[in-house]
Amino acid sequence: MQLLDKLRTKHRFLGVSIDVLSGAGASLALPPLFILPALFLLGIPVWQAIHAPSRLAAARIFGAAGLGWFLASTFWVSHALIVEASSLWVLTPFVALALAFILALFWAVAAALSWTQNGSAVVRLLCLIAVFGVTEWSRSFVATGFPWSLMGGLFAVHLGSLQMASVMGVYGLTLLAFGAAMAPLFWILSARGLALLLVMIPLLGTGWGVLRLDSQLPAPSATAPSTDASSANAPSTNAPKARLVQPVVPQNDKWNRQKRPAHLASLIALSQTGTNSPDFVIWPETAFAGLPSQNRKLLADTVRAATHSDGFLLTGIPRFNAASQPLNSAYLFDHQGGVRGVYDKHHLVPFGEYVPFRSWLPFLDIIAGPADFVAGTQNRPLSVPGVGQVQMLICYEVIFAGRVIDRQNRPDVMVNVTNDAWFGATVGPWQHLYQAQMRAVEEGVPLLRAANTGISAAFDGFGRQLGSIPLGVRGYLDIPIPPVLTAPLFARFGNAVFFALCFFIGGSAWLVHVRRRQVNSSDAQA
Repeated sequence: MQLLDKLRTKHRFLGVSIDVLSGAGASLALPPLFILPALFLLGIPVWQAIHAPSRLAAARIFGAAGLGWFLASTFWVSHALIVEASSLWVLTPFVALALAFILALFWAVAAALSWTQNGSAVVRLLCLIAVFGVTEWSRSFVATGFPWSLMGGLFAVHLGSLQMASVMGVYGLTLLAFGAAMAPLFWILSARGLALLLVMIPLLGTGWGVLRLDSQLPAPSATAPSTDASSANAPSTNAPKARLVQPVVPQNDKWNRQKRPAHLASLIALSQTGTNSPDFVIWPETAFAGLPSQNRKLLADTVRAATHSDGFLLTGIPRFNAASQPLNSAYLFDHQGGVRGVYDKHHLVPFGEYVPFRSWLPFLDIIAGPADFVAGTQNRPLSVPGVGQVQMLICYEVIFAGRVIDRQNRPDVMVNVTNDAWFGATVGPWQHLYQAQMRAVEEGVPLLRAANTGISAAFDGFGRQLGSIPLGVRGYLDIPIPPVLTAPLFARFGNAVFFALCFFIGGSAWLVHVRRRQVNSSDAQA
């Protein structure tokens, strides 16, 4: 550490580079790689930050680590630029850097707020853990939010450890992950009791999670996913059956009118194939690439061809409201093509579906287009006869912990329809999938995910994967919908446990500070 101090003093650029590389390396602990020891690399910039001579220096050091973390874990976002406009490839590094910089500001703010003039290194470190948790939580609100690459996601490495999300949610798990990563620093600072505690809590939580799973019945199995005209029989069960359809329509072909008949024929074939008769067919986001008002007969014919007489079809369809404003929507149809419900996406993607502060940033029209989507105003579940209450989540709405369902109107199942074709074969679709799994555990509600190019999958309320279709593979998956669980602690109280942990850690920092002042005062008097 002394060597790093000297290098940082003499070569500022080298010091910044070390911080950025440490953050980038630490992000390898996140899904889907799960290289957990890499998280300890964060100890390098954190050590420098808690020993920084000023609040600004601490912010600069930890912010640089955040820049590396987000550059390495969200670079794939810029891939969307070259899907439909390959000429924009030159902008991809700038988009990736801009997004990482914005997200890294939250890390910088955490370091700035936690730095104290007279606080010891232990106090500063405890404060940083608590404040970091709060700033990561705040990322879900600013400019509609982008809570991606949360440290708590690494607990998906093991289904037992993931069960802790049912108690404290992903933000509580983020606190545990960051705290465990700082255990070596506490050990070096002679706070060895704290170091052991920060390591033992996740281990004990994992043990509890294993016991929680062992006490439950085996997870229901799905029909083996089919990628051709063959199909296996669904398991014998009285549960309603859903079919997840993954058509794998290339993004640059999706809105091609000449190819739409072939796309619809593929969707219909995947919905009809096999000996099973699913009660509930689910197509991905914007699977029907046309406006409902202009394609009424085509829609009705498509729905009748894709469902049996008592079946229902749920599909993503864009539409315009009465004010001619575009909405990203999902329609529920009965077999006759009658509309049984409509859901409008209410959590829009910043700089994707709308541009914050568009009047100040007119140059972003090149990337996001000249018009914004508008957000839906209601978030009520759709009622599907024979299935129950279905909570819709379109695309990235699934990443918002504690905000995916109405706690007063718990659904029977969550359905996430998405189109991750924008991001190709990057880690983006995998990261999205693991966040969906986290929501299932937090809420204790099964989740069905239909993705255009993958990864389509189904989870029960314990986060157990019931089946999946690999990325880029055309096919379908038949799922007996498992029952909803009794609401776990997180589903009942949201982030209450997380905030209690933040308060406890912050209070511990204050107690340590007061205790050390008393000891120093006694020594001075002696």
